[in-house]
Amino acid sequence: MPARYEFVKDRCKVLFPRYVKAPGDMCLWWTTAQWRRLVSKTVDELIETESLSLIHANKGGLGSWAAIQAARQYGLPCVVTYQGTEVHTDLVNRQNAWKLCRDSFRFADLNILVSRSLERPLKTCVQPEGRCEVLIRGVDLKTFFPPKVEGMRQPAVLFVGAVKTTKGAFDLLEAWTQVVAHCTHAELWVVGPDYTNGCFAQEVQSRGHDKAVKMLGPQPLNNVADLMRQAQVLCLPSHGEGTPNCVMEAMACGLPVVATEVGGIPDIVDSNRTGILVQKGDIQKLAEALTSLLHDSGRRARMGEAAYAFAHVHLDARKTTERLVGLYRDLLTPPHVR
Repeated sequence: MPARYEFVKDRCKVLFPRYVKAPGDMCLWWTTAQWRRLVSKTVDELIETESLSLIHANKGGLGSWAAIQAARQYGLPCVVTYQGTEVHTDLVNRQNAWKLCRDSFRFADLNILVSRSLERPLKTCVQPEGRCEVLIRGVDLKTFFPPKVEGMRQPAVLFVGAVKTTKGAFDLLEAWTQVVAHCTHAELWVVGPDYTNGCFAQEVQSRGHDKAVKMLGPQPLNNVADLMRQAQVLCLPSHGEGTPNCVMEAMACGLPVVATEVGGIPDIVDSNRTGILVQKGDIQKLAEALTSLLHDSGRRARMGEAAYAFAHVHLDARKTTERLVGLYRDLLTPPHVR
């Protein structure tokens, strides 16, 4: 990769600095030291040529801790965004870099959570000193929007994400056996990289779903948007999430969502209004929810309209950006001026 990439001329540069990482997590202290050295060096180089106002780390843990140390070194405010995994997995279960995540939340000038579901575990495990705001990222409504004609949708259920057990891929496949028994013409479209070493594809074949399941692999964003305008339902039976992009994108396309009641999904999916939420691992309820929506076009249409209305108001990435800029400005304004 290049050392530097200019995304927007004279306004947005992307850097690809390199560092030495010890294998696995055996030498976490070494990796932490490398991150601190790397971030400090990068900030030092930027300060020589740019007007640097703040540092924003987009995941709690190694990167955020290094960012906070660099910010203190140079007298800059530091913002940390928590995506979900580092809280639900690392912090709560005390795995990997959980102490770095904890201390980042304590000492950051502003903590941003991508869903309300992250507030409770963070505040249970940590006594924060800095500000804490919930900011759902949202999606680009110019890319994700409903089809011009609702009747163009096909009898298909769309899954978007990494194909692995924790995303509920095998739960969905087991439920699909029940779905196709009642909806013989329905198809399951699976979009995303396969992390099962081919086990998922073998399971599809062993269940005799070769024609009912299409494995499309990773797709460009525009293709995903087109598929969301063609399918009738999005399904994400994940075992754990933050606020998944595919659910927000589907809602922006006017697509009803069937998903598990985990992470930040209940923050954006109103069960029985914009979709149907089920308990993780409940194969029977998952199959029933998919079957009922595939059979009921009127209910799908009502849910899709409600989903789009919610996305238009609450999931517009441009509005999220405006709010983030406002938070930046508030952080950079001296207290006596506010």
